Order: sequence, then C-alpha cells, then structure tokens
Amino acid sequence: MMGVAGLFVTIGVCVAASMGAPIAISATLIVSLIAILTFMWFTRKSDEYTLSLWSSGANAAFAAIVLWMLFAPFLEGVYDGFNSAHSGSESELDFPHEAGGFVALLAFYLTFNIKRLTGSF
Repeated sequence: MMGVAGLFVTIGVCVAASMGAPIAISATLIVSLIAILTFMWFTRKSDEYTLSLWSSGANAAFAAIVLWMLFAPFLEGVYDGFNSAHSGSESELDFPHEAGGFVALLAFYLTFNIKRLTGSF
C-alpha cells in the first residue's frame, strides 16, 4: 500500500512543482513522501518478497538517474538546436537537472508497483 501512496505522492510533487503550487501544498506532499520512504526503508527487509521489490525499485532508480544525467542534456541540446535553426534565434540552455531526483523516485515507485502487481520481471 505504501508503494501506491508513494507513487501518487511523487506524481503530486511533480505536478505541484511544475504548476507553481503554494508552498504549503508542496511542503505537505514532500513531508508525506519522506514519511512514506522512511516507512518503506525500515520495512524493506521484512521478508524476501519485500526485499526483492525494494531491490528492483532501487535498480530502476539508479538506471533512471544515470540515463537522465547522460542523455537528457544531449536531448535538450538537440531540441534547442533544432528550434534555433528553424526560428533563427538562440535560446538559453534550461536543462532541468534538479528533475533527476523526481525521475529516480518515479522509476523506483513504478518498478516497485509493477513488480508487485505482476509478481516478477
């Protein structure tokens, strides 16, 4: 149940950050996410099944952050170059490197829940 709650709270944090939600909403979501992650951290070794869910999620989060940091700047540069070639004006580089944490959390919870619902990978 905490995996599903964590997924929804992570999506809520991403939406709140992108829409410029009030600080109170963002702070509440982040505190909820920290509480969920803390609970999941201390119960991760309760049995082999839960540990395998945690391991799959952590592996996916690691892969997602590595891929984000390697390929997202390249793709952003290609996009900016394509737009500046067609519009005739250059735009500033605005790579959202701080979004890497959200990408990792989203990958963790998606993998955690997919493995929980399907049983195995």
